[in-house]
Amino acid sequence: MALSESQCNRDVDLTWSQPSSVTRQPTAPSRRKSSGGKSKVIKKKADELPSARSKGFKPVKAAEADNEAEVDGFIELNKLRYRVACSGRIESGSTRPSDGPAFVDSKSTICVSNSRYAMIGRISKLLGYKLVKESKLWNILWSDSFPGVELFKNMKRFQQINHFPGMIEICRKDLLSRNLNRMLKLYPHDYKIFPKTWMLPADYGDAMTYAMNHKRTFILKPDSGAQGRGIWLTNDLKTIGPNERLICQTYVHRPLLIDGYKFDLRVYTLITSVDPLRMYVYNEGLARFATNKYVEPSPGNANDLYMHLTNYSVNKRNSQYDLCDNDDCGSKRKLSAINNWMTRHNYDVNEFWANVDDVIIKTVLGAWPVLKHNYHACFPGHDTIQACFEILGFDILVDWKLKPYILEVNHSPSFHTNEQVDREVKRPLIRDTLSLVSTVLADKKQIMREDRKRVKQRLLKSKGDTVIRPRAVAGAAKTANNERNPPVEQPEIGSLAQQVAWEESHMGNFRRIMPPSDPSRMTYYCKFYSQTNQVSIFQETAASKKREDLARKMRLQIEEKKAKQEQLLLQANNRRKRTLPPRCVREKTRQNMYRLREHWSPGFISEAEERLRHTWQQMRSEAIKNLKITENIYALLYDLGHLSNTDITVYPSLYHYLQCGYDIKGAT
Repeated sequence: MALSESQCNRDVDLTWSQPSSVTRQPTAPSRRKSSGGKSKVIKKKADELPSARSKGFKPVKAAEADNEAEVDGFIELNKLRYRVACSGRIESGSTRPSDGPAFVDSKSTICVSNSRYAMIGRISKLLGYKLVKESKLWNILWSDSFPGVELFKNMKRFQQINHFPGMIEICRKDLLSRNLNRMLKLYPHDYKIFPKTWMLPADYGDAMTYAMNHKRTFILKPDSGAQGRGIWLTNDLKTIGPNERLICQTYVHRPLLIDGYKFDLRVYTLITSVDPLRMYVYNEGLARFATNKYVEPSPGNANDLYMHLTNYSVNKRNSQYDLCDNDDCGSKRKLSAINNWMTRHNYDVNEFWANVDDVIIKTVLGAWPVLKHNYHACFPGHDTIQACFEILGFDILVDWKLKPYILEVNHSPSFHTNEQVDREVKRPLIRDTLSLVSTVLADKKQIMREDRKRVKQRLLKSKGDTVIRPRAVAGAAKTANNERNPPVEQPEIGSLAQQVAWEESHMGNFRRIMPPSDPSRMTYYCKFYSQTNQVSIFQETAASKKREDLARKMRLQIEEKKAKQEQLLLQANNRRKRTLPPRCVREKTRQNMYRLREHWSPGFISEAEERLRHTWQQMRSEAIKNLKITENIYALLYDLGHLSNTDITVYPSLYHYLQCGYDIKGAT
């Protein structure tokens, strides 16, 4: 890999450090806006944190031996070595702002038009972002759905979006199963991180063979479903049709229970880069509990979804759902409450979360070659900052031995704040995410000038000339004073080094899991990067033959259906072809139609019927208003998560009341 991290050596003279007086990290960079040719700085309260410019990373020389403190580490990029987050150094005189990373003073913009969560826009405003439409030159685009490839290709070098191209490889159940099964065959001792899984109908024969030799309960899910829809349990796979598209997994029949209830963990993971891979896990998350006490599955309770499923969208419909503001109770709790419970029961919390981090890293590494290829294909010229970041919601199930299993990955986790625990977890998560991404390192105006200059050079260049590539923002900032007094020879600070330094100093409540701080763990994970053979693991197996047969049958069915449609269309055209009548008959028919139109008059309209019709319409409108039919339907769609952007725009007050937790279905 081009990027590695380890302990700093004492013999390196250049370090990127923060002033020792800074004790807290700002939640947002300082913003300035110009008006009438004068610069006006936004006033801050006395208790607010210092700006990003005042705490920027400055090059300082190594102090004497007695003044040196323990340093954190350095990064090695393209055979150049940079220190990051190293403290305990004495600053060598006054430094110029242009020597460090170039932070942007202009107000950054964010577009949340494609998101249905109003919380994201409110937090962005508090952080100093300006909300703009999608047609404007935004810095960040926050979208709930996965964007198209054209949007990726049209992005500017200063723009970022909250989705990586190709992340669907682990966010669809069938693709996640395929990648994990492939990695399990390549590394059989390392990838026992998920229940045994088959993709039906391709693996129908393998699943039936396993069911005949093992008496187990199986859980079946749609290959692309969500929110617990279409999930059911069975111990007899013969009830499944050979052509049904399902994901079949062995059921973890002995999960870890708290107060007798089954639960899973929603762990929020932020990916800021895929090449090199950089991942952060949020220290706070959610534990979602089932609402009926757990009993091992049997034919009598296999249909009790409130016992076996932990999805919030399923259990919130149960009357036993517990809305409790206390951390030690309720059907939805924070991860800190789970940690306290483990501590009270003498579990090793640090070892447990190390295993969870290992599961998350290996899950992403299963799709890393595709992520890397798609990123470089969509963003070949994004050299200033990373073009993407993404918050993933990992659903982790824990068994009675405290072993974590990956269930699924959500590329757009819910940010609804219907409960107090949601607000306590998701609001800081969004705030820390927007503070960690390196948007402020890109100068929008400078990049646009460089792009226009490059286009002009490409249009005006003569044959054989080369176009000058745009320089990094940090390397482009040089003043006349620097030219007259050149600094001591120092390595140029690359854009990736700036991003790493920014992230290391703005993690908030995140913890970095990739690259790991332990060199031995980094060496362990390096072997998974060598997976270059992306050929399916099912080659020359019964599953591959089953796939070929299924594909051939589907192709024949499509061809037969197309032939029938063409035949029906041909018959319809033949029926439409009629012999034309003689010309005299057609002329007589035309004259009769003209006479009828000439003497036509509208029918009689009764005023009494019109008044009665208006009365009925008014009674209908009053009934809809009195019975609150609109409010009831709106609340139902909101609970099911089916509200569209149009619904939110047309009825903003109803959406606001529901976001605040009001009951809009009650009587007026």
